[in-house]
Amino acid sequence: MTRILVGTHDFRRGLKSVLPHTSTDETLPAICRIRLDVGPQNVTITATDRFTAALAIVSVHAHLDTDNAETELSWIGTIDLVPADAKSILGIFHAPKDKGDEPQYILRIEADENHVTVIDSSGLIDGHSLKVPRLGADDAFPKLEKLFAQYHYASAALVEDIAVKGKFQSRFAVAGTCYDQPLIIQTTTAGRAQFIRCGDSFLGLLTPDHVTEDDTARHTEWRKAWDQRLPRPTGIDLKTATGIFSVSDLEDKEKP
Repeated sequence: MTRILVGTHDFRRGLKSVLPHTSTDETLPAICRIRLDVGPQNVTITATDRFTAALAIVSVHAHLDTDNAETELSWIGTIDLVPADAKSILGIFHAPKDKGDEPQYILRIEADENHVTVIDSSGLIDGHSLKVPRLGADDAFPKLEKLFAQYHYASAALVEDIAVKGKFQSRFAVAGTCYDQPLIIQTTTAGRAQFIRCGDSFLGLLTPDHVTEDDTARHTEWRKAWDQRLPRPTGIDLKTATGIFSVSDLEDKEKP
């Protein structure tokens, strides 16, 4: 049994930022889920579809006993949800913006062997509640927290060019909006993926495209083509982006 209290906004941010990274490939049921690892201080929410991965941290405000009284005993466990149920949680549990450091709006999350129940516990009397089936644990779900740790502790690496799919990269815009923070993108010696940070609660991984020799040749030609389209500035004002061009620059642009 798991019974904890979390801030509504904090939980919504974590769940919403991770949701775009869940797999929809029904041939890989082990990753068609969102995983909540409940610990003494935080709930770690993770998801992946093998091409991107996301991890978000949500603070646990209290662990509760069977009478809903706070207890020193920490519930430690793993809760798996299907993406559709995560969307239902986001659709039902809203709250005005919190003010100050302590959340005014609280969710109680209860999980037994078969179900997960989310309850609005913000006031003296419970509000909305949602009960959804609990997915059975699947050991084939990757150890994402360990993977993120490898990238976090690895040294930075310089890479000249990285090719990524726009549809994968756009998934991380959700985290940027949820946490209202910029995306910090880094390459490391841990692997090929781009390591992405957003605020103090979100981490992401983005797998780059495989680039063949033909791809490289084509990209080089495209880059060279811009030499004929853009004039070469001899000076530029970085504040206004206006450049100073010579006659030879314009003549070079007109050459075949």
